[in-house]
Amino acid sequence: MAEARLRVTDETGETWDDPSERQIQRLYAALNLRCRFLVLERLDVPEVGQHYLQVALNDDLTVVVEYREGGSHTHYRAEVSLPSDRGGEELVVPVLLDWAARREGWRHELPWVRWDPKNERPRES
Repeated sequence: MAEARLRVTDETGETWDDPSERQIQRLYAALNLRCRFLVLERLDVPEVGQHYLQVALNDDLTVVVEYREGGSHTHYRAEVSLPSDRGGEELVVPVLLDWAARREGWRHELPWVRWDPKNERPRES
């Protein structure tokens, strides 16, 4: 059996190895205010844990998307101000699927800025 190349983890800690595009879409659609985030992690790169794309729902169902491809200098974020239940998923899902499949162009779909810990705020409960 081949080793997994991609792992998706949700906020509860449940994981899916090498999920299909349909599974990724379903996992994203299942996000809610009790299970707010998904992390897609590449397992087939030298620095496991440093190559990921994650999405998190805010209280108003807008989404923050982050990716990292190695060290801290390759950590970026984008905010999708359109709530997920009002069309925001149409912006986020293609990025998830293209990133997971290593298709070109996903970086051009959202307005990415370098992640800066000084500007981040903890999620409100």
